[in-house]
Amino acid sequence: MMSPRVLSRSACNDFRECKVYRTAALLTLAIAVALPACAHLQAGGTGGQGGASAPADPLSSTTNGLTFEAASIRPSAQRFVLKGIDFLNPAGDEAPPPGGLFSWNVSLPWLINFAYDLRSAQERRGAREALPRWAQDEWYAIEARAEGNPTRDDVRQMVRSLLADRFQFAAHREKRESQVYALVVARPGLGLRPHPEGAPCTLSTLKVDKYTNIVPSYDAVPAHCGISSRELSHSGERRFEMLDVTMQQIADSLGLAVSPSVVDRTGLAGRYDAVLDFGPDGVPPNAASFSDEIGLPPLPAALEKELGLKLVKQNAAVEVLVVDHIGTLSEN
Repeated sequence: MMSPRVLSRSACNDFRECKVYRTAALLTLAIAVALPACAHLQAGGTGGQGGASAPADPLSSTTNGLTFEAASIRPSAQRFVLKGIDFLNPAGDEAPPPGGLFSWNVSLPWLINFAYDLRSAQERRGAREALPRWAQDEWYAIEARAEGNPTRDDVRQMVRSLLADRFQFAAHREKRESQVYALVVARPGLGLRPHPEGAPCTLSTLKVDKYTNIVPSYDAVPAHCGISSRELSHSGERRFEMLDVTMQQIADSLGLAVSPSVVDRTGLAGRYDAVLDFGPDGVPPNAASFSDEIGLPPLPAALEKELGLKLVKQNAAVEVLVVDHIGTLSEN
């Protein structure tokens, strides 16, 4: 079972959804102005997406009948202690744990992100803002067991069923015209390395030792396959580690750090290793007080310089999640 992870400025997987309250060294999920805390939300509640909407997809909110064999959900007093988020990260591809046992301590948006496969900061923000305030703020301790050997997609459907059963959650997808970032190849062969099949996920000593203040340290959290993030300085400079991942996963990771959404247009198949060090878009207000600032370029410039990839704005029809209904937690 995964160990709890305390939310701090050094441990936040949803990179643009989390921010540091630097004065108190506490981290909270960034929430825009919430809709009134009503029990029922009308379709179209994900305001701010823009563009005319296509007819709703009537199949998108079905669950295929997959449910957990047993599940318990209780309000949690351990706010800001994330448990099980590695599996719940839609940008990852972690397999279900042996025995089909799950233990999570999360807020509802984390479950919705996973259940409906919301990959970008834009999608997640829209779904979050459609929820009443209590649904954004409350945390829950969840213990669940699945029969047999469910796949990751099976568990996704089970979480949808769980949300529908315990919170009366209902949603559907619509396609809307929106601006996106297309991820394209600008300079082939620069920094992006094919991952040999079956090879371990490691980083060179040069990468590991490059920065002295990296958090979490490599002693505490070694490099591993999948998507991870580390803080390089107090000024918001970060490292994305993307090891043994597809280009779609790389696009999804970038989509958590920029807005609008990122779509893969590289045409590259296979699996890759990539490490991206970048700074914030603007100079932090009190940057002069950060003695550990490195001076890294913002993500778009770092992406092209380090990995030979580029973000190009385009218009495209994108799917958005529209929240139709949510209720308070029913009894176990």
